[in-house]
Amino acid sequence: MGNEMMSLQINQDMVKPILEKQIQAAILANIGNPEQLIQKVVAVALSQKVNREGKISQYSSDNNYDYLEVLVGQSIREAANEAIKQWLTDNQEQLKVAITKELNKPARLKSIVGAFADAAEKSFKSDWYFKCDVKFSEAKE
Repeated sequence: MGNEMMSLQINQDMVKPILEKQIQAAILANIGNPEQLIQKVVAVALSQKVNREGKISQYSSDNNYDYLEVLVGQSIREAANEAIKQWLTDNQEQLKVAITKELNKPARLKSIVGAFADAAEKSFKSDWYFKCDVKFSEAKE
């Protein structure tokens, strides 16, 4: 007998669908209970360690927070900002009165004048010149 070669060729189009079906069946068999799998995936996703912005950093030392912790913190801060803005809008007149009252206190006037004088003195010492115009006009409502 000589060195004869034997060749067996199988059509890939025939084998591919069979292999795909067997792989899918094996995966589905190993998944188990879909509800448990979903619960595990959600738990892992929400406890993923992230940085303070809620993103996975390339530096593992930055990933100190659970994603859920960051998400809840951001939501609380957004709600607080909205509540404060609404409160300020609702109490705008009272706020104006309180600020005016505070600014008219002798100690506050002294600190404002002092700050203005300090700024003017510093500008006089520089190579630049200081120009200040103070104008009073009648309030129109």
